Amino acid sequence: MKILSLRTILPLAVLLLSATVVYGQVSVLTQHNNHERTGANLRETRLTPARVASGRFGKLFSYRVDGQVYGQPLVAAHVAMASGFHNVVYVTTVHNSVYAFDADQYQKSPYWHDQFGPAPGVSDAHFGCSDLNGQFGIIGTPVISAARRTLYVVSLSIAHDRFVQQLHALNIRNGKERPGSPVTIRAYGFDPLQQNQRPALLLENGAVYIGYSSHCDSGRYHGYLFAYGAGSLRRIAAFDVTPTGNGGSIWMSGQGPAAGPRGHIYFSTSNGTYDGRYNFADSVLRLSVRHGLTMRDWFTPANFKLINLADLDLDSSGVLRIPHTHLVTAAGKQGFMYLLNTRHLGHLGGAGAVQKLHATASELNGGPVYWEGAKFGPRIYVWGQDDVLRGYRLIGGKLQTRPFSRSTATSGYPGGMLSLSAQGRHDGIIWASALSRRARFHKNGAHHFSTLGVLRAYDANDLRRELWSSDRDFARDGCGNLSKNAPPTIANGKVYLASFGSRQTGTGRLCVYGLRPKS
Repeated sequence: MKILSLRTILPLAVLLLSATVVYGQVSVLTQHNNHERTGANLRETRLTPARVASGRFGKLFSYRVDGQVYGQPLVAAHVAMASGFHNVVYVTTVHNSVYAFDADQYQKSPYWHDQFGPAPGVSDAHFGCSDLNGQFGIIGTPVISAARRTLYVVSLSIAHDRFVQQLHALNIRNGKERPGSPVTIRAYGFDPLQQNQRPALLLENGAVYIGYSSHCDSGRYHGYLFAYGAGSLRRIAAFDVTPTGNGGSIWMSGQGPAAGPRGHIYFSTSNGTYDGRYNFADSVLRLSVRHGLTMRDWFTPANFKLINLADLDLDSSGVLRIPHTHLVTAAGKQGFMYLLNTRHLGHLGGAGAVQKLHATASELNGGPVYWEGAKFGPRIYVWGQDDVLRGYRLIGGKLQTRPFSRSTATSGYPGGMLSLSAQGRHDGIIWASALSRRARFHKNGAHHFSTLGVLRAYDANDLRRELWSSDRDFARDGCGNLSKNAPPTIANGKVYLASFGSRQTGTGRLCVYGLRPKS
């Protein structure tokens, strides 16, 4: 038998130890956790319903940033920084800033902070609306490539009295631009000020996908989806939802396009021109990425004319691709959820849909959450405006028409922005960012008005059971004003919540929640 020397054993022990540390850590590198946009972290071992409800859970610390945070915070585990390996949380602001903070313990300064020049404001744009208060530099949630150790984000800035949209590729360790970064986003008919980079970015098949909406349906705009090479940063393709018309923005309340097998991308569009040939407003689209971005299939509700005239966008909620099925969901301002078959979305008319469910009393903003739990099997959670949190079971390829459970608390606009944590099929918790009961309610909720938010936690098997709420001890656990479309991020025993800060404009915050040490 060969006896190993101490010199040989020590490096092996260090390697095994480091591998063990990395194994238990979770990264959230894209909006709503994955390409399906399920919103679920199924590897959360610390935050169980019993522990969250024990009285030990609460706000641990918070970071102040230089503007409102619209994007969902992203977490990269075990990043090699100058001082060693750390879990890092990345936050963007409307002031064109990107921050990298320690995700586990408060530090006075971020690991790094980038700022991409002056961001336009409402006064610069003359839109006549306040869909975004103050500045709007970085709006959409970025995406991180673990393999390339790169964060991709789009900024809007003013340079030489002109407006410019740029894609940045940043080293997640130090924030430095990668070679060839940034690149300016251009296309025929593309107005960098008129177009709002609202949906989250998608990283798929070696490309970064960037979607665009409008500002309050103001002026002439289109729903664009761009593809840029993740390494080369060269534009691969550009798709215009309404090339011979107008509108059709890709909004989805900040949710990103969903990706499926065989190089397909799914997203929904809002009001505008529809003719079923070239223009596809108020529709769910399936594009192929194998030969650029080409249309392969679509679904449009039969009442699209009414939806268009009454501003009842189909895409106020993003597309969720249900794992291990051929199903996707889409929902809008009417509160209806469509269940569609990805092998044939259905084209024009409700008869093409697998199911049309009146899922919520009012409009549904933000993406639903999907979980296959041990007790009730596959289910979908939604929290619509002026309604309660609801859970629907998925049985035999259709959603039951009556929720299996619902909460008692309601929320004005936008309803609840949801995420889920669980240990596989067990210990499910629904986390919701919603309007605080302490808020001074405006008739439009937080639609055009910055007001107090709340973080809530519910037992995913019994939504009547609220495990915890930041409103219970607001002075200790409050996080300021609601970030109106950013869902919470759960990773490694922590919950990360974006905030608009303390004022109508010019402030922002990231709050970090978890289990406090036993006294």
